[in-house]
Amino acid sequence: MSETEIGRNSIVCWSSEAVATEVNGEVVLMNLERDRCHGLGDTGSAIWRRLREPVCVTELTMQLEAEYEAAPGEIELDVLRTLGEFAAEGLIQVCATSQ
Repeated sequence: MSETEIGRNSIVCWSSEAVATEVNGEVVLMNLERDRCHGLGDTGSAIWRRLREPVCVTELTMQLEAEYEAAPGEIELDVLRTLGEFAAEGLIQVCATSQ
């Protein structure tokens, strides 16, 4: 698994490089080191808020499945894709891998 590749057993959390603020109920992120800004929609904001404390991707997915309706497996794919994008931009880090 590469540094930015995240699996369902990964434990992820915010990176110290990320700066976040709420604007009109959505999260806006910036990585000061890379000088890039990212506006998150509803789903991305919901994922970001849950990363305040380290969380296992499986647990994160279950939390979102309880809150949102989607086809089986769709939320997990969206979560993994979004987390991969966050990691590629240096906004989150993999803290550990659960067994």
